Amino acid sequence: MKSRHSEQGFALPLTLFVVALVTIILSGALVQVEVDRRVAESSADEVDVVALAQGGLQTYLATTNLDGCYRALRPADRDSVRINLTGGYADVVAHVTKRWSVDTLAPWSYVVRSTGRVIEPTMGADPRAARTVAQYADWSSGWMDGLAAFVAANGVVRSPTGYCFGAAYCGEFRGGDQAPSCRAAVPRLRVAGAVPDLSYYNVDGNSPVGGYTSVNLANATNIDWAKTIGGGLVPDYNYVRTWDFSYPPPTMLVQGNATLGSAGGYDYGWGLLIVTGNLRVLGAFVQWWGVVLVGGKIDFDANEQYFDGMVVSGLNAQLGQVVPQGTIGGDILDIDYDSMYLRLALLSLAGFGPISNTWVENWASY
Repeated sequence: MKSRHSEQGFALPLTLFVVALVTIILSGALVQVEVDRRVAESSADEVDVVALAQGGLQTYLATTNLDGCYRALRPADRDSVRINLTGGYADVVAHVTKRWSVDTLAPWSYVVRSTGRVIEPTMGADPRAARTVAQYADWSSGWMDGLAAFVAANGVVRSPTGYCFGAAYCGEFRGGDQAPSCRAAVPRLRVAGAVPDLSYYNVDGNSPVGGYTSVNLANATNIDWAKTIGGGLVPDYNYVRTWDFSYPPPTMLVQGNATLGSAGGYDYGWGLLIVTGNLRVLGAFVQWWGVVLVGGKIDFDANEQYFDGMVVSGLNAQLGQVVPQGTIGGDILDIDYDSMYLRLALLSLAGFGPISNTWVENWASY
């Protein structure tokens, strides 16, 4: 018969063994839970850090700094900036890859890299994850030469049926820059063929210049018209939009003919207006701040019509088309060259333009 003492001596080690085994199993489970939690956090950090890097990259590419005359300032080589974002920050550096010209307004090519870093404030200042992405991009000033307050590559004549044909005051053509200290005065008018009679118009700035051929004057604008209207420009609207004073100024590209203003109405607008066909200015009162580019002719037929910035017509001459002359009619026509409104209208064309298929998801080093 076994003694009670021997049974008790066997039970104690067995109990300790079972407790130790359970402890080991529970510890292993807890370690696995912790590993799974860290893996999940690491996966989340990887998603967050890519979002931070891309957010910093997009913010940098979308930011255009301007000088006092609203000229876009091209970033210097190795320009760097830290962009604070929710959950961390991104360090962005722009490297010049190709210099097209020493001119500060000429387009250059860059590679812009952005290193995103995830920060958890409760765990200290050290980043929990870092990732670098990059994008190749071209930088453009979005500028065009201000050849005149009104450039008529198709020629222009005064309308014999308009009120202004024999009135004592018909408005003004001003080539003197209305934005002080930004640009020198330009001719108030450049025109293909003969300069029209500007009697009864107040004039300011350099004298009108005529005698161009339509093709030569259209090309002298340095506007790539075929590219602009053939898909090289993505507009905000495909119609003439008035009473829209959003910033940056809107861009409009109208295919075919268009009308600016409305019969008997009062219309205001600003930005870049591009019309591939003919444009008619109509109504009791029209005011436009910015740039108007027209492929065909412009007929100024509103009672009062005011343009501050620059107006160009006859650009279809670049395409080999013969564009009929426009007409200066209505009661009052006032066209003033203003480099500030010119630059503002082109603001959406300034800055970085990403090059297709050049985004790098994991940029190890430069």
